[in-house]
Amino acid sequence: MTAISLPKLPRNGAYTASGAVFVFLFIISLILPLSVQTEELPAVQKHISNGGYALSKNGQIVYSGNLKKTFIPASTIKLITSLAALEILGPDYHFRTRFYLDRQNNLYIQGFGDPFFVSEKIDRISQIIAERGITEIHNIILDDFAFALEGKTDGSENSKNPYDAQCSALGANFNTLPLQVIHGAKVKSAEPQTPYLPIMGQIGRNLSTGYHRVNINAFPDGASISNTLLHTGQLFQTLFAKQGIRVNGEIQHGTVPTDTPLFLDFVADESISDLVESCLFSSSNFMANQLYLAVGVARFGLPATWEKSRKAMNNFIQNSLNLTETQIRMIEGSGLSTKNRLSPEAMILVLEKFKPYIELMPVKYGVKMKSGTLSKSGVFCYAGYFTKKGKTNPFVILLNQRKNGRDLILKLLYRQ
Repeated sequence: MTAISLPKLPRNGAYTASGAVFVFLFIISLILPLSVQTEELPAVQKHISNGGYALSKNGQIVYSGNLKKTFIPASTIKLITSLAALEILGPDYHFRTRFYLDRQNNLYIQGFGDPFFVSEKIDRISQIIAERGITEIHNIILDDFAFALEGKTDGSENSKNPYDAQCSALGANFNTLPLQVIHGAKVKSAEPQTPYLPIMGQIGRNLSTGYHRVNINAFPDGASISNTLLHTGQLFQTLFAKQGIRVNGEIQHGTVPTDTPLFLDFVADESISDLVESCLFSSSNFMANQLYLAVGVARFGLPATWEKSRKAMNNFIQNSLNLTETQIRMIEGSGLSTKNRLSPEAMILVLEKFKPYIELMPVKYGVKMKSGTLSKSGVFCYAGYFTKKGKTNPFVILLNQRKNGRDLILKLLYRQ
């Protein structure tokens, strides 16, 4: 099924065919995909060498080009990831992180993929732990085994750019590092809420003078613990010290023993609705894929894997959106992968389903829409809603070509 509404049944006398033939044809029309006649806009088409578009009004696509052809959607696919998270996890779902303390005062931190595990949150957790009377910790042991990912995000080059940051069960600050390199190789934190950490000096030696936010795993140094966990552990250690809690041991990687008592079950303030709004506004690849992996866990249990999430998303696409893999193909949830595919027709249906959550959409040029760009691959996309005369009309522009004409096409569609 698509977002296009079924035609109304004709009144008596509108057909000369027998009633039996009419019933047969009507049943067939419900089973087979609808044949939709929409109008092309020549003014739009002249800006497209390889792409598609669609505009829907009153639940029916009225203008389109290459309606059923699939294209690389870039970050517009985050709308599907977000919709699945809202529908499967629920708008009010909250991520949690668990803390265990053993008799030797080893603190175990068990992560479950909170997409918004930021410095301010870790500072708040440190305050809570201090308020519970803890003044000394031996080792900080980080348990990230809720994720068992089969390699990096498809499409990621693991560059130093923050959009390439990898997913993890226990990654802080989107697995990125804000730092300032001052002339003379001196390194500082580039944001007030994040204190200076030793890993900043380690990574900053590889960077030019100036401000940076970098993917922490683009700078491996052969240590026994990953940069992801070293970063998270150092952030806890430093913010513990701020609260008067001394760490006299090491930062380690390990699992929580079954007999270790739970000390703190920390539930994040942010709901899925909050996370989706933030993810769509910032177009965070990290957040989108953390949500994508959470959908897989919700359907198939821990640990999170790419395969579980692909299966969960395929089920959602088929059963909730009534679409097939020929209309939407999702390899990952952020839009980084050029193996992702989407037709204009499919995106219009996604936008129809997303209408209850329209307030979570970002705004650009006064229009509620999500953009998607992969400049190196010639991918320039928009998907969103025109609101005119009290009506909300979904539209999509998917360009896979060298020339970026999406802004011109956006204006032309808005005038219709």
